[in-house]
Amino acid sequence: MKYLSTLLIVLLTVSLFGQEKGITPILKTDVVNGNTYAVVVGISDYQDDGIPDLNYADDDALAFAGFLQSNAGGSLDEDHLKVLINEEATVAQFAIALDWLWEVVKENDKVIIYFSGHGDVERKSLTQPGFLLCWDAPAKVYMAGGTFALPMLQEVISTLSVQNKAKVIVITDACRSGKLSGSSVGGAQITGANLAKQYSNEIKILSCQPEEYSIEGKQWGGGRGAFSYHLINGLMGLADNNENGQVSLKEIGRYLEDRVTEEVAPLSQNPMIIGNKVEKISDVFPDLLAQVEENKNEQVQFFATASRGIEEDVLAEVDSSVVEIYIAFQKSLKEKNFMSPEDACSEAYYQILSADPKLEKLHSSMRRNYAAALQDDAQQVMNNWLKNDLLEYSLSKVSKAAKYGVYPQYLTRASELLGKDHYMYTNLIARKLYFEGYLMHIDLRNPDEELGQKILAKYRASLQLLPNSPHTYLSMSQVHFDQMDNPDSSEYYTHLAVEYAPTWVEPYSTMSFNYIERNFMADTVRAKYFLDLADEIDSSAAKSNVFHLNNWGIYYLKTKQFNKSKNIFNKALTIDSTVCGTYNNLGILYVKQKLYPQAEMAYLNAIRLDSTHTIPISNIGIVYMYMGKFVEAEEFLLKAMSIDSTNLGTQNGLFNLYLKTRRYSEAESFIMKCIELDPAAAGLYSNLGNIYMYTNRFQQAEEQLLKCIELDSTFFMAYATLGSMNLMKRDWQQALSWTQKAIKHEPDVANLYGQLGYIYIYLPDHFKEAEIALNKAFKMDPLDPMILLMYSTLYSTHNKLEKAMKYLDQALEIGAGKGRLSYMPLVMNPGLVALHKDPKWNMLLKKYFPDKFKE
Repeated sequence: MKYLSTLLIVLLTVSLFGQEKGITPILKTDVVNGNTYAVVVGISDYQDDGIPDLNYADDDALAFAGFLQSNAGGSLDEDHLKVLINEEATVAQFAIALDWLWEVVKENDKVIIYFSGHGDVERKSLTQPGFLLCWDAPAKVYMAGGTFALPMLQEVISTLSVQNKAKVIVITDACRSGKLSGSSVGGAQITGANLAKQYSNEIKILSCQPEEYSIEGKQWGGGRGAFSYHLINGLMGLADNNENGQVSLKEIGRYLEDRVTEEVAPLSQNPMIIGNKVEKISDVFPDLLAQVEENKNEQVQFFATASRGIEEDVLAEVDSSVVEIYIAFQKSLKEKNFMSPEDACSEAYYQILSADPKLEKLHSSMRRNYAAALQDDAQQVMNNWLKNDLLEYSLSKVSKAAKYGVYPQYLTRASELLGKDHYMYTNLIARKLYFEGYLMHIDLRNPDEELGQKILAKYRASLQLLPNSPHTYLSMSQVHFDQMDNPDSSEYYTHLAVEYAPTWVEPYSTMSFNYIERNFMADTVRAKYFLDLADEIDSSAAKSNVFHLNNWGIYYLKTKQFNKSKNIFNKALTIDSTVCGTYNNLGILYVKQKLYPQAEMAYLNAIRLDSTHTIPISNIGIVYMYMGKFVEAEEFLLKAMSIDSTNLGTQNGLFNLYLKTRRYSEAESFIMKCIELDPAAAGLYSNLGNIYMYTNRFQQAEEQLLKCIELDSTFFMAYATLGSMNLMKRDWQQALSWTQKAIKHEPDVANLYGQLGYIYIYLPDHFKEAEIALNKAFKMDPLDPMILLMYSTLYSTHNKLEKAMKYLDQALEIGAGKGRLSYMPLVMNPGLVALHKDPKWNMLLKKYFPDKFKE
């Protein structure tokens, strides 16, 4: 937090619920016709990098808080003044501070609400009259929280002025320049215009006209806003034009107009005053006025002296054991031990303290404090989702469930503490429903329409309470893609998300990722369309968005533009090297290029960042299998299984390891256990069919493979395995039919064209077709020894022996040392019989399998 320059007081601020941060009162007196209460907010350092920071908004707020502590400002102490600066000013803390006003303000009291920070809208419409951006506001999606909507602020103001019959003064300095979400539609100006609307029994002092910006600079008090600097000087007495010892609304308005308008020229800033012009705003104290006049180029410094507040008074009258519980309650809130451990958590302490009549004066502040604390973490996670923070998205399923699983309970409890009549109640329930839907959707793979409808029901219920929420529409889009297998509906909700948050890059980027990864049929054309749409929204933001960069990298990977893919992933790492997902994607790229040592290092970096994430742990196990390090492969794959036994990639990796090491019995037992855990996973039946095929149980294999296709007609591996099985049975026509179906569902797998070419070798008069298929396979994967061996077989069976031997030599050079080509299958290959008489045959065998020729 940035604190005041030497021109201002060294203020200690007061937290929302009376915990001392250090603003201490000069003296504690009541106003003649009632008390004065104030909430002061100043935010310069916003949490989200997408919201431009301000220079002096926090200093302005601290200076105004100091003024309120002076005699001229009402001598407010900690029981009458709440100050929220920078990270203290979350939306939950601001809302609860306003609640405090509702509870303590009585008829004839005076209320001051001061806000210095950003104001904005996302789109120009009646549904978005404007937001005050609190410290935890997300940069693009204000409807998701972290912001205080002007209708809610007006509800607070009207309740205080009409129901509580207090005099309300609202002072805002929120029309700041900077690239915000609503800049293209004049978001700050729209917010200012709506703030300027007049209601009965209210006074508003605004820093500028709706079409203007508020100016700040070092020329005012060494670093302040022009409005705030002159506002305080005017209220101290420089605005007392008729010298009657009081400053009226009319006088402060004229003073601000003269000073601010003149000093910011040639820029335009004309402060606005709204309300009863003859209303007294402050009293003038001659000694303070003298100090102001003496230091016209500097702000007067206000020094505070200590005085006990309500909290200290109450705790001084209770037993030490109660004080200990109260301290433990405050500590539990700070440490976020809200619901556990059962006997030593916020909830347990709250129940004890709220039942103690001696603490009655503190019950309201405890309740507000507790309710605010329960909300903050959920808002932080939601902010990370909204900007598609890969640190958040790349958390493992286990980490997500552990972290987010408590939020519905927290939000429910917060809503109970505030009550159904509270203006935040519907927001809290809407968010609770949203989290419940999200938790159901974590890391689910297979389409499931019934489950999808249940998740959508949660999101629709959330929308009924909080309509036009972009983040909810985006989540609905994901459900339609993942669970309902309905890309058209997914696109519809994606466009709705962008309609309500027009500068939000992530919805289109997420849609591109969906198409890139869609089952086994990646739609790269549609993926690029949405990547380009995301770039068009905000090209500069897109270039620095790690999530979006990763999606471009995956697109280039899928389209085999490997150098571009690598450059994009490395760029993402230069922006943020702590993202597990980027290293995992880089590892996938290296695997595609068969650069296994580099892939190993990338996955190890990912695991270092998140040791509970199944995917990189599983992936490095598969890499070790490719490298022939079977012991290490099994270690990592089993570790991944222990974290998430339902992950299909891990199951496939461990299954293939068992097949590769010919542990068929273990493979079968393993797959049967997986089917018990997830009987709807089509891929498991394909794997079981594979085992039956390798152990010559062809009828059982066919049953399992057809069951897989029944569950998922797009599962190409089942068709490919049926093709392989018919190859083994030498039923060439059936083998050809199944392999062609596999290619139809997945046209970008080199092995499928290799299998197709091998079938054509044994079909009469299909030499040309075999060569074309093998050429396609070789182009996709020139380092696969099996494809090179198929070339050798093709040319051997057609008596092109020189070519056959050349390809055999290449195949052995790549595959023999790595265990990908074995001695006996090679010797027994009927397609290579013609090469047995060639002297080079034995030379190659001795070269690559020397252990078979030892004397």
